[in-house]
Amino acid sequence: YAKTFLDYNEPMFWIHLNVDYPFNLKGILYFPRQNNRLEVMPGQVKLYSNQVFVADNIKEIIPEFLLLLKGVIDCPDMPLNVSRSFLQNDAQVQKIAAHITKKVSDKLHQIFKEDRAAYECYWNDISAFIKFGCIKDEKFYHRIRDIILLKTIDGEYKTLDEYPKQEGGKIY
Repeated sequence: YAKTFLDYNEPMFWIHLNVDYPFNLKGILYFPRQNNRLEVMPGQVKLYSNQVFVADNIKEIIPEFLLLLKGVIDCPDMPLNVSRSFLQNDAQVQKIAAHITKKVSDKLHQIFKEDRAAYECYWNDISAFIKFGCIKDEKFYHRIRDIILLKTIDGEYKTLDEYPKQEGGKIY
């Protein structure tokens, strides 16, 4: 696995995967810091089955809006001969993709609650991907909507709940 992590962009945070049921999955994923927002390079997630390389960046496992992720996933339940048609129709693959999406949203919530300042720093790098994910995946939106940040004209970050409400000219 060591060759997979040849990346010179510092990771913002790690997401550890360790599942035994209903599927067997181990891995580590991370969001690399983006040095140049105009040249966002897609990540690279390597898929293994019992430590045997299967494929790179399988969009059926890593949702399109999370393609910035980098890392390694080892799924012994995955057959070594993987075809696109198999992945599109396999319920197990859909469960794995849903689990990865859930783990990303859980990690973002954890960072938001434990270190809001760090989350705000990360937000500059990941906001476009998170917002795109909210459009593409309704379940992801419902998980993440409480921690979507918007920048005020003063340069502060606020969630939608933190914005003052205005009705009839009065601010609440």
